[in-house]
Amino acid sequence: MTARIGKFGFVNNFLPYYRLEKDGIKTVTSSPGELAGMLERGEIDFAPVPSFYYIRNKELLRSYEFCVASKEQVLSVIVVSNKKGLDDGSIAITDQTMTSLNLLKIILKERGMKNEVVLMNESKAADLLKHCSHALVIGDEAIKARMMYRVVMDLGEEWHELTGYPMVFGISASFKEKDMSEIDRKVMDSVTWGERNVGLIAAEAEEKFKLQKDFLEVYFKTLTHRMGAKEVRGLELFEEKCHQYELL
Repeated sequence: MTARIGKFGFVNNFLPYYRLEKDGIKTVTSSPGELAGMLERGEIDFAPVPSFYYIRNKELLRSYEFCVASKEQVLSVIVVSNKKGLDDGSIAITDQTMTSLNLLKIILKERGMKNEVVLMNESKAADLLKHCSHALVIGDEAIKARMMYRVVMDLGEEWHELTGYPMVFGISASFKEKDMSEIDRKVMDSVTWGERNVGLIAAEAEEKFKLQKDFLEVYFKTLTHRMGAKEVRGLELFEEKCHQYELL
């Protein structure tokens, strides 16, 4: 049976899956949270899932090399504001995120900040900012928002400053009874090809997502998709902090 492969419906998965899809391999595109649900329901076999979801369910899951992580800045998980900086005002957060919500809570605790966090059924910065002084936005909405609003926090950058390690936002997984190592290898071959052809992929992404090619080239290079020793330690630290602040 052909493996059913999940893919984040964000720009951040365009480069790693580009060659794979050009080679005719079919993927299922959805949000990170929905991919986790599809994996649970047996609708897909392999997918990147939110790191917070993985940590909560790792006894049931097998993880692989493919990941979505930021080396330092992430550029697409940010707090934006109409204000000059991040004061103690409330922060509206899209309910489409698990990992970024808890990462923000950790950062606020570590920085000694008392901002109220307000979870909302919105994803666009403009809608979130109607309710609060600041807004946490993720993915493509964050990329659009950074062109319109002041970025007062980049969560990847904050995490790196706090820990010295990359922030792993998503990690590829399957349930333990399924060994998807061969699929992971194909995805990683596609990642390698993408890393060697960033300019070409950024040009195509510019057309598809209506974003500037120069920004996309920078963005693709801020991310890493290889779960190396630093990324493993970054994920371990995230789990430790989640336990420390009773988020798990």
